[in-house]
Amino acid sequence: MSLQKHAFSVVGAYLVTFIANLLIFQFMPVGRLSLGIVTLISVIAMIAAAYSERQLVIANAVEAPGVLAPQQRVFWGVIGIAGVLAAQLVGSWLEMFLFKMPQTNSQIHQQLSSMTTNPWYFLAIGLAIPVLEELAFRKVLFGNLVNVTGVFGGALIASLLFAVTQPGGHWLSATLVGLVLAYDYRHTGAISTAIIAHVGALWVVWLYYIAHAL
Repeated sequence: MSLQKHAFSVVGAYLVTFIANLLIFQFMPVGRLSLGIVTLISVIAMIAAAYSERQLVIANAVEAPGVLAPQQRVFWGVIGIAGVLAAQLVGSWLEMFLFKMPQTNSQIHQQLSSMTTNPWYFLAIGLAIPVLEELAFRKVLFGNLVNVTGVFGGALIASLLFAVTQPGGHWLSATLVGLVLAYDYRHTGAISTAIIAHVGALWVVWLYYIAHAL
């Protein structure tokens, strides 16, 4: 599969999931049925994007120099979890200091509440959507912009677009997180590293709030 076809397939799968989420929650009450539909669409889209990823035979500009060994990818993915969490903390502090934006945990509580309503929803927000975001924003956008804008320019553009799609209006925090994930991808040449960091950070935050709620 060519880079162009791969990009079309991955971005298409992400957009289907993103738009489906917006429409379903706009016209249906949040409940087991709506959460189940979103989960089904997200998982199918992730499988389709993963299939396109496996069919790709041409390395993009980030992966062309080489990919680290699997053990190193996992190691840097775990290190990336700490980087993502640090970026979120710094971003939240800057948003409060610069824009007087109060720190709120409502989004996290909403996610946990939704997973309580339908445990299968975890597959959507805890796996499928983060994987789709990494493939779309880091692998496709960042990976293909590097030759045009340079590493930092590509990382910044991809991170800003990633931030715009995140709920809650915390664009600065999301942009910093995107930059950390772009660094993880660039450093190892493997999108799996950014996926580990993204998914792992989500799970750590959820476990933290669950533990403090007990």
